[in-house]
Amino acid sequence: MGTVQATGFLQDSRMAMAEIPFPILGNCSLMCMWRGMYECHQVQTHIVQQLQYLNNPSSTIPTSELHRQATLQLEAEIENWYSSFCNLIKSQRDYIHAITGWLRLSLFQCQHDPLDRNHQNSEIYGLCEEWQLALDRVPDKVASEGIKSFLTVIHAIVIQQAAEHKLKKRSDSSFKELEKRSKELRSLESKYGPYSSEGYGDNASRSPVMEKKAKVDALKTKAEEEKTKYEKSSGITRAMTLNNLQTGFPNVFQAMTGFSSVCAQAFSAVYNHQRTSNISLNFNKLLT
Repeated sequence: MGTVQATGFLQDSRMAMAEIPFPILGNCSLMCMWRGMYECHQVQTHIVQQLQYLNNPSSTIPTSELHRQATLQLEAEIENWYSSFCNLIKSQRDYIHAITGWLRLSLFQCQHDPLDRNHQNSEIYGLCEEWQLALDRVPDKVASEGIKSFLTVIHAIVIQQAAEHKLKKRSDSSFKELEKRSKELRSLESKYGPYSSEGYGDNASRSPVMEKKAKVDALKTKAEEEKTKYEKSSGITRAMTLNNLQTGFPNVFQAMTGFSSVCAQAFSAVYNHQRTSNISLNFNKLLT
């Protein structure tokens, strides 16, 4: 890098450093944020643990359309939660990596740089490296997998509710068909009489009334079978929903409580190190 280029780079660096707050303030904000998240997740964990006191009496109460839509919305929100969480951690890591790389370049790697490797510069750079290391070490995979596992159990409820809804439509369709054919049978019976038959012997069973009655009886049997399947599916849905929520909610919030606690402690350690080391928060002092 030539002298003119180096001088221009240093001038740009001075301007940038003068305008951008020292990143340790960002660490303080993250520490406060994760402390708040930890307290919030603690309360959430306590609330969802109360689900264990709910029981599931044998019930075939069907899933309403409102319940189905609420479950779909919950699934969408959890997907958004997972995506937002992953993006948040990535953004925080990208930020401190960028700050650390920028300081490394500005303080130590520029030729003819008037910012010598003094004690203050080394401490500030070391502090940013400590912050970067703390972020790289936080167990975000455990938390993200916890959210993903919760998404899986909610998706299982969505699938079961869809299966129940499909059986409901089949049951409703069967009873509609039964009602239609029963109406036709009543019409024939009013015309020919309930026991009317045309012909004798084997031909008697081929009368319009008897044939229609046989078809109606078969449809009635089918409709009752579809109704039984639907009621059984409704019971499965209710049991699955309660079981999945009783296990899924506490697990995900326990994972998030643990993760936010680790983050708060890690950022607190970095912040306390900055305070005990009396590292200046003013970048302008680095430029004089």
